[in-house]
Amino acid sequence: MQFKNALTVTALLGASALAATSSSSIASSCSIGTTATATAQADLDKIAGCSTIVGNLTITGDLGSAALASVKEIDGSLTIFNATSLSSFSADSIKKITGDLNMQELTILTSASFGSLEEVDSINLVTLPAISTFSTDLQTANNIYVSDTALESVEGFATLKNVNTFNINNNRYLTSFQSSLQSVSDSLQFSSNGDNTTLAFDDLVWANNITLRDVNSISFGSLQTVNASLGFINNTLPALNLTQLAKVGQSLSIVSNDELSKVAFTNLTAIGGGFIIANNTQLKTIDGFSKVQTVGGAIEVTGNFTSLNLSSLKSVRGGANFDSSASNFSCDALKKLQSNGAIQGDSFVCKNGATSTSVKMSSTSSGSSKSSATSSASSSDDSSNAQASVSSSTSSSSKKSKGAAPELVPATSFMGVFAAVAVALL
Repeated sequence: MQFKNALTVTALLGASALAATSSSSIASSCSIGTTATATAQADLDKIAGCSTIVGNLTITGDLGSAALASVKEIDGSLTIFNATSLSSFSADSIKKITGDLNMQELTILTSASFGSLEEVDSINLVTLPAISTFSTDLQTANNIYVSDTALESVEGFATLKNVNTFNINNNRYLTSFQSSLQSVSDSLQFSSNGDNTTLAFDDLVWANNITLRDVNSISFGSLQTVNASLGFINNTLPALNLTQLAKVGQSLSIVSNDELSKVAFTNLTAIGGGFIIANNTQLKTIDGFSKVQTVGGAIEVTGNFTSLNLSSLKSVRGGANFDSSASNFSCDALKKLQSNGAIQGDSFVCKNGATSTSVKMSSTSSGSSKSSATSSASSSDDSSNAQASVSSSTSSSSKKSKGAAPELVPATSFMGVFAAVAVALL
């Protein structure tokens, strides 16, 4: 990262003093300009008496430890970057940062304290391999991004009620988080953190997108609506209980959760996009979707399940693929659903370990069939806007790699109808 047109704090304070003599409106502030850089504690001491700093401050260089005392507000952003000797930082008087708080590439930083910080636009903590504590009193923030740190907890964000994005990934010592979030207007992502990670989002009522990976347990006690996509991928969850959830606006994916044996979405009635349950090796009985009435895209259920209860299902606008390796799984109810015209896409496959039923509907046989296939493709595109496959999860289900991006492979035949759905969550 480069900081262009950087000025020393001393020079900028001189300009601030001149401005103060001509305008009493900023008499209690220190205007440091668009970009100011502090490379020593002495630079920070020169602005320590300011109640409010106006401008963007960057801290870098060879500081061993640093503090920003007395400052209560930064009308701009604070960036601490590539200060490779910095072991601790504190700014416990700051209550508000109108811009971003960025801390990046601080290789020996062990603690950062913003004990009074209540309001900030965005917080980005990236590549802090030694940090173990980060404290705030945060009440309002738009975006939270924490990646590649040694944080053991993210309790500094526990009191947040509403955010746009909340992304916590690749923090290997982080094993638990209990949140007060009530809404997430863009996306909630939690992936590749510590082993046996437990999460609780029991106040969360609605979110736009949710993707969880590498999680051992999760609680969504109040979640009612997911506007776009919801995905649970490569977790060690024994159970999924989202009993308050009534609607998923786009795709719902439950993929490669090796220890998952129970799924309860007992209030879910509508899935706006694709619906996939695949490669969950312990999931024998799938009875938690008995109230689902409509699926706006394709439906894909694969594994070694012995029973599948979709007794309320009335409409699937895409195709359908049901593939169980269990020889005692019955396709009778699903074949009846297909024969009644509820599955509107261009294909229907249902098979178990002993038999197979496959139907290819002709796109020219009726106008409604062609129209349904088109609407299915449209729904799938809306929920993903890309292509990928999750079929490789079968070979990797016994060993999951943390801290690395999942391997993407070309779509295989059984996943072809659903490739576009899964990518939004991968």
